[in-house]
Amino acid sequence: MSGFTKISTAIVAVFISCFLMFSYLVYFHIQNNIEEEMTGALNQVREMVNLNIPVADIEAIVEPSPHLSAHYFTGRLQAEQPSVMSTTERNALAPVIIPIQENQYLIVTPFDTTELTQNLTFFALVAGLFFATFVLLLFTLKVAIRQRLVPLNQLAEALSELRKGKDAQPLPHSDITEMNRVLDQFKHLQNALKSKEKQLIKIDKQLALLQEQERSYLARELHDNVGQLLTTIKAHAYILVNARERAVVELSAQKVQVMSHQISDAIRKLTAHLHPLVLDRVSLQASLERLVYEQEVAQPDTQWDVSINLKRYQQDNERDIHLYRFVQEAINNVVKHAKATQVSVQIDGDIHRVSVVVKDNGRGLGRHIVENIGMSSMRSRARCIGASCSVTSPTGSGVTVSLQLALKQPSLVLGGNAA
Repeated sequence: MSGFTKISTAIVAVFISCFLMFSYLVYFHIQNNIEEEMTGALNQVREMVNLNIPVADIEAIVEPSPHLSAHYFTGRLQAEQPSVMSTTERNALAPVIIPIQENQYLIVTPFDTTELTQNLTFFALVAGLFFATFVLLLFTLKVAIRQRLVPLNQLAEALSELRKGKDAQPLPHSDITEMNRVLDQFKHLQNALKSKEKQLIKIDKQLALLQEQERSYLARELHDNVGQLLTTIKAHAYILVNARERAVVELSAQKVQVMSHQISDAIRKLTAHLHPLVLDRVSLQASLERLVYEQEVAQPDTQWDVSINLKRYQQDNERDIHLYRFVQEAINNVVKHAKATQVSVQIDGDIHRVSVVVKDNGRGLGRHIVENIGMSSMRSRARCIGASCSVTSPTGSGVTVSLQLALKQPSLVLGGNAA
């Protein structure tokens, strides 16, 4: 049901209810007025009878009256109908019976048909005019609402185009203040979506480049290191099969053993590069402590202020990976770009929350924070676990990266089932 249909239905329902109530009140008022006028006319007839005014004169007076009707009656009246009535003996609207001669009477009765018809006809004309005005008002309202809904329809079409990924046409200005506010918000939303789309395209290009770099790194490591070692092992295996001298066999076996350890170390480094295996063996706190310690050893000229307290934190493998990668990316950004002399790493967590703050005194990001691949990665990690992430860079104060996560408490029923 459209908005105009709902509005018009409500207006018509209210109008009909009010009109019916008004019609009843008007009809009741007309009836009372006619009854009062008929009573007054009958009382005047009774006074003329009491004054012994001739019957012909009374009939001449009654004949044009819209409230009275006179007719002759010939015959005997019933016993309960006396020839002369007074208002005290009978109802005020009772007929007036005037005797003319024996068994002949003039009967004057109240008559309301003429005046009631006239009043109702006038009321019907007024009601018809009012209904015509009401219909015209509804038509005008319909046209006005349709004109006012044009911006909303254009906004709906623009949203549909935006949902399909197409550029929407500029929306016209409206003379309604509230509508202009909605249109302005749509324009801001459209501009924000375009900006986000450009950022996503840029990030996609960077991700594709990083993927190629990662693949190139893996291919180079496998080819230059593991591949060469395997080739050498193959050569020594050939010597082991074909050699006859014991000294040659022992020397080749020792080299195969050494190179096997080298291959094992290379594969372990590649695996650690792809996935933090340390999380599979120790707690998140121990993993983060080892991560920060490695950076402290690699950056001896940097002063590190480290506080990691996750003793009351309940581990979750999927969430821990995102937290580990978040801290790893934040520290890598400091080491690679900040040129800082002081770095603060504050990590605290319990069963209710987790807080991560990585702060440095480096060169900062300037007035405009550029959404690079590192920041996008951190924000993505935070969104995956339902955390809030902020990156601030006050002038001359380095960069502060923070993550705040509220942990949902398991219900008692779930805890009982898990036990």
